[in-house]
Amino acid sequence: MSSTTPNDKPPGIARFGAGAALLLSLLGAGVGLYLTVLKFRMTFTPCASTKGACAIGGMSCEDALQSSWSTLFGLPISLWGSAFYLVAAVVAGGFLLRPEFLRGAARPLLLGLALFDVAVSAVYGSYAFLILKAPCPYCLSLYVISALFLMCALFAVHGAPRGLWKRLATRRQADLLDAVFVACAVFIVGLGVQSVGYQATRRFVDAQTGCAAPTVALPTTAIVTGPADAKVGIALFLDLSCPHCFNEFRNVGRAVRGKELDVPTRVYVFHTPRAACDPDAFPAGYPKHHADAFNGGACLAARAAECVEKLRPGAGFDMISALFALQADPDPAGGPLFSPVRVASKAVDIGLEIDPDDVDNELFQCINNDKDGIVRITAHQKYAVEQDYKVPTGYVFPIEGGAPRLDAVSYLQSDYTARAIINIIRGSIKSP
Repeated sequence: MSSTTPNDKPPGIARFGAGAALLLSLLGAGVGLYLTVLKFRMTFTPCASTKGACAIGGMSCEDALQSSWSTLFGLPISLWGSAFYLVAAVVAGGFLLRPEFLRGAARPLLLGLALFDVAVSAVYGSYAFLILKAPCPYCLSLYVISALFLMCALFAVHGAPRGLWKRLATRRQADLLDAVFVACAVFIVGLGVQSVGYQATRRFVDAQTGCAAPTVALPTTAIVTGPADAKVGIALFLDLSCPHCFNEFRNVGRAVRGKELDVPTRVYVFHTPRAACDPDAFPAGYPKHHADAFNGGACLAARAAECVEKLRPGAGFDMISALFALQADPDPAGGPLFSPVRVASKAVDIGLEIDPDDVDNELFQCINNDKDGIVRITAHQKYAVEQDYKVPTGYVFPIEGGAPRLDAVSYLQSDYTARAIINIIRGSIKSP
């Protein structure tokens, strides 16, 4: 016997809601699949990924797809989302074709899925806007889809036969449980097929694809961290006024110092502030000039890091971390990001025994008079200009006999992502 009566047939508005929910679910699954492809490319073929490929109206997907929230149990969150929308499409499509689909439980199940979708979107949207401060345009489209999906689900439950909810809550709990079981089965299958394809495809790509080795040897640098017997090196070209540099430096530093990598790894830091620290070295003007770096005092910060390394060997890396932290603590008076007092205060925080208010302290004396530091910074800047590096840039190379082997296998990632570099080291570095 059918579980519905002729009077149970949904009105036109309910069928419209179900049809619209079906289309939105398919659209959501498609957007999720596209984001999964972008995530795959950025993670496993970083050099072949075009920076800003998903940029729309000044917004980009890069920061969102690189964040720790972009994966769940080792799989892209977009992959989970596609599986979810597959379930929603099955439920909405089944109800559209057969009002008695899932023995009348399709309506409440569709509404429950929509409410869950909105809740998850609210959490991720809050993270993107309030914490990450870098909303992804395609993620925004998913948030819109979730809101419209909820509206359509409400249309679908409109005009439900009298007593349906009561029957589901009493005599027909088993039907609702069966519907949830079917939804879970569809979700597991959808997730499983995607995850197998995602992981299997990794075997057919090479992380070196699209990477180019530097054309000349690296300049000298004083700020280095990691074990002396490292087998792999990471070169980082940074501007201390660059927010993206901050995120990537922090992630790489955490992985290396936390010993999260499969092989001993050493990090070499190169200063490439987007302002001419030695104007005489760039008579035609510095081609990488950026107002934020110039007005923020990026050269002062670079010189301070070099001087801290000189005054306390081994502390330069920590000084860079401390200086990057100033990005989250802007000057309340509206001054530059890096001022002498703010820089000196950070030097004190990492253990340098100076008086930040003393204009003749040893840090200021070094910043104002040390020639070696400015020569190194200028060499780094010229190297970045010659190689046409963006900010930030990083690459991975083997180390042999304590020296970089740039003539061997080398991975270059301009506008790199820390996660891509870490994945290269973990799974793709080859012996020279």
